Order: sequence, then structure tokens, then C-alpha cells
Amino acid sequence: MSAECVGWEDNKCEEKHDHDHGSGKDTVTVIPVICVLWIVCGVIAGSTIGPPLVQDLVDAAYGYRWNYVDRCIIDEGYFAGGFCRTPLNCSCGAVDRIDEVDMNDMTEKLYEERYAYSNRPLVIRNATLSWKAMGVLDYDWLKKEYLRNPEILEENWENCFFKCYKTSEFKSLADVFHISPERIADMSAEPWYVGWSVCQESIFHELSQLVSLPKFLSNFHAEGNMWIFIGTPGYGAHLHLDHDLDLPTWQAQISGSKTWYLKPPPECAASCPGLIQTDMHPGDMIIVNTNFWMHSTKVLDNGISLVITRQLS
Repeated sequence: MSAECVGWEDNKCEEKHDHDHGSGKDTVTVIPVICVLWIVCGVIAGSTIGPPLVQDLVDAAYGYRWNYVDRCIIDEGYFAGGFCRTPLNCSCGAVDRIDEVDMNDMTEKLYEERYAYSNRPLVIRNATLSWKAMGVLDYDWLKKEYLRNPEILEENWENCFFKCYKTSEFKSLADVFHISPERIADMSAEPWYVGWSVCQESIFHELSQLVSLPKFLSNFHAEGNMWIFIGTPGYGAHLHLDHDLDLPTWQAQISGSKTWYLKPPPECAASCPGLIQTDMHPGDMIIVNTNFWMHSTKVLDNGISLVITRQLS
């Protein structure tokens, strides 16, 4: 090849080199197909999994699931009265225990000033020792009254409710009154615990003759359904909130013993105390906002626990 030709080739190469390293506008970047696939997968995963995951993390931080459409707390199986509820007013910052006052020390003034219009739970020791129910009301009394007329258990009004707590063997109240005498007498047998509203007029009338509000509640009256909770040691009610109630309840321990556990609702966990508890014995009464305090119970080793309760207005 002549020198002329060699020079011409050198100039051509220099021109190409200068063009490639000049503005760079004509440079083509090639992205591997696998990278494109990963990017597409990331976008899809982020748009589908990302929002629910973030929501779960936020819910976990707050301690409850939030319905962003209806703006309410979603039922996780711990409260009655609907699928969703509005957040509660956290008026329990000064509560660090369940107060206990003996009946002899409780007055109308003390109750109204400290407890009546607050979320402060209260146990009144020996409050119902004078009730007729204390010497009469037990499983056998209930069984006799409910079974004396077959039509009683057939009554089915709107306010009739029956609840089993870890006791799926009972499908109705009638099943409770067909427990064998041996099982009733043997506290080491398979435990059971149930509750029901007294919606039968004749039973409600008979029970009303056995109970009366203590003197310090003379300015108040019982309202709404009467409920019975009864069971053997080892079981009790799971942690729940009575969101379907509007008023505090009084709950009288007729027989047996039971531990009460109270926790603030999850939206109030930061401003209220943690778990507080107390033991109830025959003759004791607890007055508590079960529509504010999440609560659970456990029957202690002291025979069959029987509690009667109503709302307080």
C-alpha cells in the first residue's frame, strides 16, 4: 500500500475517533433484557404489595386496623356491636388501678364525685351480701326456673343472646341445663363458661326479686338487659369490648371467684395505663365502663362462678 493510502486511512481513523468522543450524542446504551424484566417486576410489586404492606406497618404501630374509607377502627374479633367503630375519647390517664372500697365506706357523694361520670373502674367489697340472691341463686335455681315451662326456652325476642366462651359444645341455653349432675359437682371435669341475656319475662321478674341496687346508687337505676354469666374454674371471657352498650355496667359476684383484667382500647394505649386487674369474690360488685375498657375474665378455683349484671343509668 502506498504512503498516500496509509495517510488517508490514518486521517479517517482520527476523524472517527474525534466523532465518538465529541458530543456523545450518537452513543447508544444497551440495557440487558434481564434488567428490564427486573424493573417491570419491581414496578408491579411496588404498586400491588407496597401499599398494603405500608398500611399493615402503620396499623401495627397504632395497635389497630383502620378503615380509611369509613374512618373507623376495624373489628378484630374483640368487640361486639358491629364491624367498625369510631375511636374512643381517651379519658383514663389518671387511672392506674381498679379502686376497691368496702361497702361500709362507700357513700352516694363519694360515688358521684369520683366514679359516676368517669372511666374509673370500681370494686365495692361486700356490696350484695344482703341480697336474697346470695342464698338462693345458683345453677340449680336457674335450671328449675328455665325448665319448669317448656315454652320459656322457646321465647326468642330481639334481646335474646347466648354466648359461649371456649365452650363450643353448647349450641343453645337449653344445652347448658342438660349438663350431667356429676359434671356440675366435679370441678376437675372439662371446664365450661357461658353467658346469656335474660329476655324471658317470667325469669326476669323472678330474678328482679332477688337483687337490688346498693344504697349508694339510690340516685341511679338499672337499665337494659339483665345478663347471667356462669362457668367453672379455668375458663372465662376472652378480651373484648362491649361497643354495643351505651352505659356502665354493675356486675355482682353471686358465687365463686373470678379475676377481672382491664386494658384500655388500643387507640388509648399511649395515654392510659396498661393491664390492671382485680379478684372478685361472693358479695363483691364491680362497676365498670365495659364500652370503654377492654376486659377479660378467668374463673378461679372456688366452685362455679355466677355473676348477674345490668347497665347503670
